[in-house]
This record gives sequence, structure tokens and C-alpha cells, in this order.
Amino acid sequence: MDWILDLCSGYGGASEAFAKDPHWTVIRIENNPEFSHVPHTAIKDVLDWIEWLPGIIAELGRPTVIWASPPCLEFSQAFSAPGSIANREGAVFRPNMEILEAVIDCIEYAHARFSIIENVRGACPHFLPYLGRHRQRVGPFFLWGEFPRLYLPEDYEPKKFDNDPGSRHPLRSNVIATIPLEVSISILDAVCSQSKLADWI
Repeated sequence: MDWILDLCSGYGGASEAFAKDPHWTVIRIENNPEFSHVPHTAIKDVLDWIEWLPGIIAELGRPTVIWASPPCLEFSQAFSAPGSIANREGAVFRPNMEILEAVIDCIEYAHARFSIIENVRGACPHFLPYLGRHRQRVGPFFLWGEFPRLYLPEDYEPKKFDNDPGSRHPLRSNVIATIPLEVSISILDAVCSQSKLADWI
């Protein structure tokens, strides 16, 4: 069985193409109950992965893909982000890396065939000691992990603020951070192409 584990899934954009494909099973993990209406979403905390991940693997087997988008607020370079505020005040800011560490633990435990961790440009120096340099960049999305290269049209340049719902939207940051369907399709295509190639080797 091919299945994808989408960690810190929010609106589920990264795994949306997989959800539309009948050959794939999608498990989305999100700790915010506001996203309980998103299909395939289980409201669980990634930090407590040892309490739920072994059971899922026992039922479904080794995941084909793990995608993770740890919350980017602490890594953001936006004017109102904590790091930017600290810099303007001359204070030292150290982002909390617990979620990234838990994601890495999940990937190592699950032995997924492919793994992708996504975040913003500001995460690069903080992720470097854990993951090295990012493997690929797609517009504002920086990607780390073990995965086949994603191919999108040369003129494709997704912009996070294209779908900005405005500052009054309670989940504005999640809307802005949602992975576009075109990127999800490219992930699915790359993974499936790599799997077919492996069958011939």
C-alpha cells in the first residue's frame, strides 16, 4: 500500500494531489482542532508521535512519503515575526526546534521511502545543523530531505500572498502557508516516476 503521512498538515495542501488519487492513502496530522474538518486529518501532536505513529505503521506498513511543514512563525523574516522583533530590539532570538526534532524522529522511525521537510527561507540557517543545506527551492518553499527532484513549469513562481485572506482571518498564516496544488501534483508525479523507475532496475 502506498500512503503519505502529512505532518503539521494545516489545510492539507501538500498531500492534496495524493488525496485525489485512488491508489493512495493519506494520513494528515495536525494539532489545531480548527482543521478537524479537513479530510483525512487526525488531531494529534507531532511531539507525541510515539503514542500514535507505531499504531498507524502497524496498520498501514512503512509510509511511502512523509511530508512535514513545521510552523514557520519562529523562522519567518516578516516584520511582525518574533525573530524580526528580537533583531530590531537587539535581542538574541533562538527559535524552538522541538517540532523539527520530532519530525526528524518520525522520519527515522518510520523509514519512509521519501521524506520532505518544507519551510521558509528564514529557516535555512536554523535547519542547517540538523538537515544540511536545502535540497530544492520552489518559489518561497524551501525543501529538505530525501526525494526525487520536483519539476514544475519554468515560469511557475508561487507566491504565498496570492491567496492572502486579510489580517482579520483567524487562520491567515495557515492559508498563506498552504502548499499549492501544482506543487502537490509535482510531488506525486516525482514519487510515482521514481517508483516506476525502481521497478525496472
